[in-house]
Amino acid sequence: MTSPMHTTRRAFTWMLGAALVGGASACGLSGTGGRSVTFRMGLRTARAPGEASPGEFTTDTGWRIRLSSARMVLGPIYLFENASPLEPTALKRLGAWLLPTAHAHDGHFFSGGTVLGEWDREVVFDLLEDAGEVRELGRSPGIAGLARSFSLLLQPPSQALGAEGAVMQGRSMVLEGTATREAAQVPFRIALDFPPPVELQRVDFVPIAVELDEGGRFVVEVQPHRWFEGAHFDRVMVPPDGSTVELTADSQVYRALTLNVRRFTAFAGTWESV
Repeated sequence: MTSPMHTTRRAFTWMLGAALVGGASACGLSGTGGRSVTFRMGLRTARAPGEASPGEFTTDTGWRIRLSSARMVLGPIYLFENASPLEPTALKRLGAWLLPTAHAHDGHFFSGGTVLGEWDREVVFDLLEDAGEVRELGRSPGIAGLARSFSLLLQPPSQALGAEGAVMQGRSMVLEGTATREAAQVPFRIALDFPPPVELQRVDFVPIAVELDEGGRFVVEVQPHRWFEGAHFDRVMVPPDGSTVELTADSQVYRALTLNVRRFTAFAGTWESV
């Protein structure tokens, strides 16, 4: 029998679809919430505060990053009714201070409550192509009401992507660029993989507060400036000829990026009305 902690992507998608339909039936079709709606789904690369380009930013370790190429595979995307448990309220923080407890992920994706909206496909997203403008993915079914968190999957390109996925050469994410600090310069390339199980591919419960309604657009904002937090490029050995360094899984920068991209702070979400 298959372990519940190793849910296949097909079963995972089927269960979420059932939750969406079940949620609509439970809520009914009257009033502001519970109505079946169709909205648009989009992607956008967020700019770091004070930056003009989404591919340029300064890390918390003082390195100036300039991305020359950045692509990733992401999706499906699911919007939930419940608030993110990863962003505790003031009352929860007070309770944790008064009565500290151990925290662990319970492996239960449905603690987000009713699925209010979904994009049930995957896409190759070029973070630099649209210079911070929205790339619209298409129309999505949903339920009118307040969505307070969303989740998405990071994964290798599947056969369903066809020619679109070929550019990834089987990788989940490929970033190229240059890191500069004072006189030091590190030209780099990082190719990340996010293989199954699905528990290791998903970014859980990104906080939002958006009112889903007919005809609007939900935009997932990819935040590459948050991905390099704690990355130490001073530990990278650059060849004497200054050629590009392929950062592999044994490097500190690779490990930092792998952790940061799957944190809920790596993405954000906004709602745009018609």
